[in-house]
Parts: sequence; C-alpha cells; structure tokens
Amino acid sequence: MLGPRPNRPPRRYLARLYCLLRYGWANAHAEEWWPDLELTRPGAAGDGAILHRGRLVAPLLPYPAAGGIAEIVVVGSGPSLARQARERIPIASALLLNGAIHLIAEGAPRPLGVVVEDERFVWRHWRLLAATVPPGTHCYLSTSVIRSLCETAPDWLASQQVHHLDFLHRPYGRRRPDTAELRRLPFLRWSNDGKSAISLAPQKGLMPAGSVAATAAQLALSFGPSRIGLAGIDLTNAGKPRFYETDGDQAMSRLGAARARILAALRIFRDECARQAIVLENYSPASRLAEIGIPYVARLEP
Repeated sequence: MLGPRPNRPPRRYLARLYCLLRYGWANAHAEEWWPDLELTRPGAAGDGAILHRGRLVAPLLPYPAAGGIAEIVVVGSGPSLARQARERIPIASALLLNGAIHLIAEGAPRPLGVVVEDERFVWRHWRLLAATVPPGTHCYLSTSVIRSLCETAPDWLASQQVHHLDFLHRPYGRRRPDTAELRRLPFLRWSNDGKSAISLAPQKGLMPAGSVAATAAQLALSFGPSRIGLAGIDLTNAGKPRFYETDGDQAMSRLGAARARILAALRIFRDECARQAIVLENYSPASRLAEIGIPYVARLEP
C-alpha cells in the first residue's frame, strides 16, 4: 500500500539535511534558498530582483505605501466559509491566504493581495496559482515559496508584482538572530510574557506564529486601514476540509498544534488595532477569535 504523498520533492528534504550539517543550526535555514535562488532587496536605488540559476525571473518590489485603504479583509480557508455568502467578500479589498485564491472569479477585480508563506502549498497547488491569480496581482511570498515557484511556475511569477516575506527568525542571507537581538528591534510589539511578537514594519521583517493568518494580520496593519475583517479564520476545526476541499481529499492541517501561538500573536494584533483606532471584526461564527475579544459580525451569513 502506498504511503502519503510527500509535502515536498525528496530533494528538498535532502537539501534541508545538507544545509543543517554543513552550516549548523544558526544558518540551516539557507535551505530555503539553496542552491539556486538569489534575491536582491529593493532599496532607494530601485527595485530588487529574483534570480534563479543566475537568470533574472522577476523584479522584487518594495511594499506599497501605507494609506488610502479604508478596509482590508483577511481571508483564510476555514471550513466555515463553505456555508457562508462568500460573494459578499470585497475581493478588491481582500488579502487571500493560500487556498482562498479559489474566490478569485474570472473577470472580477484583482484581490488586494495574495499571501503564501509555506512552500508545501506551492508543491500541491502551483497549477492552481498559475491558472487563478491574474497577472499584476500583489503577491506576498516567503523565500522558500519564491524558490519553489521559480522551479514550478517561473513565467507566472514573472507576471506578478512580487513582495518578499522575510521572517526575522530565519532571515534571507543572514544567520538566525537570538532572542536578545530580536528584543532590541524597535518595530516589534511583544506580548507581556515576552514569548510572542508581531512586526509593525513587515518590509523590515515579520514574526512567524504558525499560521499565514498571523502573517497577513501584520501586513494588514501596515496598510493603515480604518477597518480589518477576518474571514475563514476558524482555529477550531482543523480536522475538517477547507471550504474548497471535500471529505477524503484534503491536505493535512497543522493549525491544531500551533493554535496557542497563533492566538497569542493575534492578541497583540488586536491590541495594536485598538491602539491605532482600527475597527477589528471577525466574520466566522465558528472561530475562536471571540475568545480573545475579537467580536463576531454576521456580515457573510446567508
């Protein structure tokens, strides 16, 4: 009997082991770009660049300037969306996470952005990305996602407006910082116990929390909207199919193991929204967000 399909090609597991043995723990995350990816960061001199095997694939763009956006809806893939009026989501104001790109309709406005941080999603769904996300979309992608797309869908990547998700605990081209170094960064907001943080300057680096939803929350804050809504962020039913999946045909979810970390980061996000007078709403009736004081609003109920 065949076992489960690997989340990545076997060569990527070998690359991870090789980088750990060669570079040690502090630099083992080099496997995210090794051996073929090179990124040049955007700066005052102009756009950056994505190079793969020495060939220019696409520009690497700075983050859009804050301001001018009234509302952002962060849309995950929670099972609750299967029973909701998804057509009420304002796609032009939405940050679509992973499989939420299923909400992009042909001929409809582009989403505000697409956010993918886990390369496992690319290896399973790169054809969906290429077929669904229209050219010119703002795509926020991690190092490993950019590398895997250079291998699978370079022409699609070249057609997008690509922004780099650089995580502070495994920064591109640099060793891992220790906790003391992270604590000195002035653009981080920390929890009272000092165990969790979010970034107020994602272009300088983001803090992970076990879910792309927490990453997108940091992005949403940086745009300076007056309202942020959270749709399909359930955090209660990780064993059920995502809204676009069916029983027996679903990818494994690790949200259950990371739930405490995610909620800790979202508490800081909640507090920062209050500090900036941003209205924060949850549109999932099945979500645990109510437990941390993010009110449910029945915006998407049929």
